[in-house]
Parts: sequence; structure tokens; C-alpha cells
Amino acid sequence: MMQLDARLTAAAYCAPPSARYASIAIELIARADKAPVDIFVAPEQAAPPKLYCRTGLSLDHEQLMSLADIGIRDFYVRHGDVRKLGEYLREAYLNGRRTVTVAEQFSAMQVVVSAEIEHAVRLLDCSKFVSLAATVGRDIAALISSRNVLPYEIFSVARHDFSTFVHVTNVASYSVLLAKRLGINDIRQLELLASAAMLHDLGKRHIPAKILSKSGRLTTTERELVEMHPTRGYIELCSRPDLTFEQLMVVYQHHERIDGTGYPVGITGKHISPWAKLIAVVDVFDALTGERPYREPITPQQAIGYLLRNAGTHFDAEIVQCWEAAFTE
Repeated sequence: MMQLDARLTAAAYCAPPSARYASIAIELIARADKAPVDIFVAPEQAAPPKLYCRTGLSLDHEQLMSLADIGIRDFYVRHGDVRKLGEYLREAYLNGRRTVTVAEQFSAMQVVVSAEIEHAVRLLDCSKFVSLAATVGRDIAALISSRNVLPYEIFSVARHDFSTFVHVTNVASYSVLLAKRLGINDIRQLELLASAAMLHDLGKRHIPAKILSKSGRLTTTERELVEMHPTRGYIELCSRPDLTFEQLMVVYQHHERIDGTGYPVGITGKHISPWAKLIAVVDVFDALTGERPYREPITPQQAIGYLLRNAGTHFDAEIVQCWEAAFTE
């Protein structure tokens, strides 16, 4: 069976000069006999994608897999075709009819939910996003609980770019992996934790995009706006009867620090929810290893080193040590 490795990616949004496309790892559709949607390729990173294969036409597997040899890792599909592509991937990877790895299923899942997340997070009413977060949280918990999977396996196939759905699905999957290592095996608790992780940055939708994507240093005013996102997310969600106190605390406290130097309140460790402490570790891990407008990503080993240096001050030391042990296994 084809194995996915660290080169592979799920879906991510990009904006070439001519249109908006979604990128999709070549390996994810390598099993298809025919193109499920129009497929495009970008020979150069900054160039607009060009049509590679029309919907329904046969795919040459040998030629398709050889593209990686010339540096092409991803295909592109039109934004409007993401939902249709997701339906194909759900049938091919997520219905249990084929034997695939958990990593392959996770890659497919990121594509399947990408369009829905990006749309739902922009709606004035957050209800659709909350419902989607619950659904995806259940799927991630079920997927990771079903078989023994290592954190590095998920890291190796997860997308690491600057995108809403990429970050939250990565953090949700890491949170379940870490929770299981900490002894949380109740499936309902894992579902609620994963759903909370999906929601943890909801308040960022109230921050202007130009601030979130700014490549230079933030001004004091811009920094204050960014540091309001836990409060904005909490206020938006706190009256909902379908969320637990623990989930709300993930949204509100995931940037608090053990020594009281975090935000939005600056409380110390004993007052921080256990789930918020857990999410804080994997949230920072994913942020450091992912692409951001203001810096290059660092390696997982460097990110774990940062967590270890700040264990006991910024982060719960036991949780950091557990994540290091799980990731380096």
C-alpha cells in the first residue's frame, strides 16, 4: 500500500494571480482511475495553475507519481470543486471500505472539511461552525482512538500552512493524541476535547485579516486586538447550552501561562483549566512548526525544545514532557 510521508499535504488555500484554488497532495488522488474534478498544476510557485486533466479523463499513475521527481508535490482544484473532491475522498478514504492508514484518513479528512470550515467561520452566526466543530471533533476522536497512531505520523501528513482549517484540525488531532497519552481514554471526553480545539481560535474571526497576515512587527494597538481573541471567542460561545465549561475554558484560557504572564487575564497555573493547559502545548507546537507570514517554520525537534525551555513557566511541565515522549517515540 502507498504510504504517505513528510512530503505529503492535505488541502490548503492559496491565491494565485488569476483565481483562488485549493491545493491537494498528488498522493491523495493517486488511487483514482479518473480525475474526480478538473485538476491543475503550477510548474512555478508564483505562476497561475494550468489545466492538467479534465474531470472524468483517465489518470496516468506512473506519470502522476513522477511529478514529485521534478519538484511538484501538489495539484490544484478550483475552490468551487473542493466540496465535490471532498465527496470523492470521503468515499475513497473515510467510509471504511478500503484498507488505508490513519494518516491517509487524516489527510483526506482535512480536505473533506476544508471548504465547510472556511465558509462556516465567516458566517455572522457561529452556530454552523460550532456544529461542524462537534462533528469533526467526533470524527477525529474516533479516527485516532480506533488504531495505535503516533503523533509524528499525523505531523508527517498534516498541512502546515497559514490557514484556519489547517491549524484547528492539526491542534484537534494533536490534543486527542496527547490526551490519550495522559490517560484520558473515554471517547466522549476525547470528542469534547477535539471539538473544543476546533473552536479555540474562534475569536480571531473578529480580528482584521491584514493584522493576522501582517509580516512585520505588530503595533501595540494591533497586539492588543490579537490578545482579545480568547475573550471575544468566549463571549460569543459562553451562552450556548451545547458547550461544556471545560470547552469554554479552552477557548478562554489557551493563552494563559503557568507563571501568570499569559492573556487575557494573566492567571497562574492553579487557576488554568487542565484542558486549556493541554491545548496550550499543542497549539504552540503547531504554530511553531507551521508557516506564518512573519517567520519561517521550525522543525518539530526545535519546537519541542522551545516547549521544554518554557516548561514550568509558560507551560505545564508534565504535559510538555508527555508530548515530548509521545512525539519522539
